[in-house]
Formats: sequence, structure tokens, C-alpha cells
Amino acid sequence: MRRRLLTRLLTRILTRGLVVLALLLAMPVHAKGPFKDASRPVKAVVLGGSISMYYRGNYGQFLQHGCKNLEVVNRAKVGAGGPALVKRLRRAVLGDRRLMAQVRGKKPWLLFQGGLNSVYSPEMTAANLAKMFKLGKANGFQTFALTLTPWGDLKDKRFRGFEGVFYVRATKQINRFLLGKLTPDQALGARAKKRPHEWMKGELPDRAVDVFHSGLRDSKAALLPVAPLTRKFSRSRYRKRKAQKAKLIAEAQAVPRNFLKKSYRDFDHIHPNSRGHRLLALKVCAKAPASWGCDCARIRRSVFKGRVMDPK
Repeated sequence: MRRRLLTRLLTRILTRGLVVLALLLAMPVHAKGPFKDASRPVKAVVLGGSISMYYRGNYGQFLQHGCKNLEVVNRAKVGAGGPALVKRLRRAVLGDRRLMAQVRGKKPWLLFQGGLNSVYSPEMTAANLAKMFKLGKANGFQTFALTLTPWGDLKDKRFRGFEGVFYVRATKQINRFLLGKLTPDQALGARAKKRPHEWMKGELPDRAVDVFHSGLRDSKAALLPVAPLTRKFSRSRYRKRKAQKAKLIAEAQAVPRNFLKKSYRDFDHIHPNSRGHRLLALKVCAKAPASWGCDCARIRRSVFKGRVMDPK
């Protein structure tokens, strides 16, 4: 008899404990989380590499400052290329229970600028970015992409001789993918063979802005001299493309016209300074949905000082 009573008592305790645990797990997280401003109904998560993570006034900070309904949380990661960006979305965004509880049902935005860390393989980069956008879309996010920014310098060995042609072409290929100007076959190369030849739902960003062909680019830089490039052609990666020699030399001459202007550089030729990020924010602002409540003039007047925006 005692054994039966003890068994019933333990069963009741265990059952009630499991019910309480289930209720606790099912409870949504409201107040605690990365988003802090309940007065801003539109939530956005910035994702990308070190440009997106820039700490002295990045485009996400300018957008939050100039768009009264928008609150931005930054989950970018230094050094993240194509595959790492997919993992970053899974772990730092979708895997953050508090963040996801805060944006559930609110049609949040994934604000993306990245891919330069794997630019050496534009097809691989595009394949992973398509996967990232699709994953974000499947989890309730609307996607807004900025293209790669201008970058490069003749002191960087990646831009010496005809190597610069390769990196400029790779950058522009990723950008054309982001802007929806390439088919899967064109963007993914061999990776498109075992998949549909049309983009699947969510693989392209809902909105995209071209920040490469913008005021950031040194489009009037001096052309490189022809003679040295002519001599280097026979030792370049394009040496077998003799029929295209003249075209390739012309491209190599114009490589500096794809660089980031020195007035917009921070500590190197890749990372825009705060003024450059303000320009990025203005490009986004021009295509932002009305629900963000953006005042582009306010962004244009703003200057980042210390840790705050100074609305001049």
C-alpha cells in the first residue's frame, strides 16, 4: 500500500513538473532582447562582414537615426565570406531566441552588405548568398541588400597588372547577382547544373541598391599606361585569350576607376569611413519602404561623433 501511494505521489509531482516546464518553454520573451525601443515598430538586423560592422558610424546607425520607425541591431561579423554568412544568419540571428521572439509576426528586415571576403570565387559567393536570403525569407524576414562597395589600390598585389581585371570582374559579377541582373546559370556557373534554371522564391533580395556605381567610386581616376600592360599580358592569367587582348588591356587601364575614393577611405582601401557610410545610408534611404519613416535630409545632415549622431 505504501509503495502504491509513493508511486502515485511521485507520478503527480513529475507530471506537474513537466507541465510547468512546458509552459515556461512556451512563454514568449517580450521585454528582454536586443531590440530596446518599443516606439519603433520596424525592426532590422544588419548582416555582413567588417564593412557592415564598422564602429564609427555605419550605415545601419545612420538609417536608425534618420528613419523614425526603424530600430536596427547589428549582427555582422569581421571576415565573414559566403559560407560564414550563412552560418552567421543561423547562429546569431535565427538562433537567438530572444531576438526571434521580438520580431515574430512583425515582418522584420535583413539589411545586408557583404561578400567581399569571398570575392575570389564569385560563383561560390552568389550560391551562399542566395542560400542566406532564402533562409532569411523562410523565417519571416524581408531582405534588403547593398551591393559590394568600390575597393582596391595599386599597392595591393591583387590589383597589379591584370589581376585587377579579375577582381573588378568578380566584384561586378556578385553585384549583378545582388541586383537580379543574372540568371542562376550566369551567377552560379557549374553550381547551377543540378538546380532549377530560374531563381527560386527568396533567393534574390526583395530590394537591392547599387552602391558600387555611386559617389564612392573614383570614376575619374587616371588610366594606367598601355605599354607596361602590353608587356605583362603574355605572363598574365589571360595570356591565352589573345583575341581579347585589346579589350583586356583597356580593362586593366581602367582598374583604378573602380577604387574607393581616398576621401571616403578609413584605415585602408576597403573600408569606407563614416562619410562613406552616410552615403550608403542615403542610397538605402532612397529605396526604403514608407513604413520606415525615413527622412533622407536628416541623414544627409548628420555627422557621427563619438558614439552618437549629431544632426547638423
